[in-house]
Amino acid sequence: MKIMGIDLAGKEENPTGICIGYLNKVNKVKINLFTVYSDDEILEIVNSFQPTIIVFDAPLSLPKGRCCLEKNCECAVGGHFRQSEREIRRYGPVLPLTFKGMKMLTMRGVGLAGVLSDKYQLMETHPRTVQKILGFRNLKKSLEKYFQIPQNPSEHELDGILAVLSGYFYVNDCFKELGDVNEGTIILPKGRDCLNSLDSIQ
Repeated sequence: MKIMGIDLAGKEENPTGICIGYLNKVNKVKINLFTVYSDDEILEIVNSFQPTIIVFDAPLSLPKGRCCLEKNCECAVGGHFRQSEREIRRYGPVLPLTFKGMKMLTMRGVGLAGVLSDKYQLMETHPRTVQKILGFRNLKKSLEKYFQIPQNPSEHELDGILAVLSGYFYVNDCFKELGDVNEGTIILPKGRDCLNSLDSIQ
């Protein structure tokens, strides 16, 4: 099984971090990291690796009742958050999807989901919340307990690893799902004990 984690940038000129996680029969996880920019580069990697699950750090859907995120559209009465964002706020603040940077990220995520959803299983996660739940204070050092990581990974690649972990915990039934399935949900680890299913490299 292959799980892909994508820490999506709002703009194509900014770096997007991608992690490919390979799961074998004894729950060993091997990873590869990439940094890309354009949608075409993302789609090329996806179609090259053919992952079983793709976990995005980006919204892949709009709030109920909205056709866009423009403030002057009739759909603007639909609100600024999905139910998943309302629920995840128990862990810390999140920006509304209509905020300028989030609007760009959301519309890019929705666009990619429209291309990929017929062929791949897509999910969303939130790396900062995943990091908090797993108790990773120093992200790189914490992840190095479980993975062979290149010497100078980018922050976006590290968040891609957290997205892969979210997919891994989903596969191993150690996850919680926030939000409304008819609107778009966010998956998170059920707790720090989920790490017990990972074999440490040390």
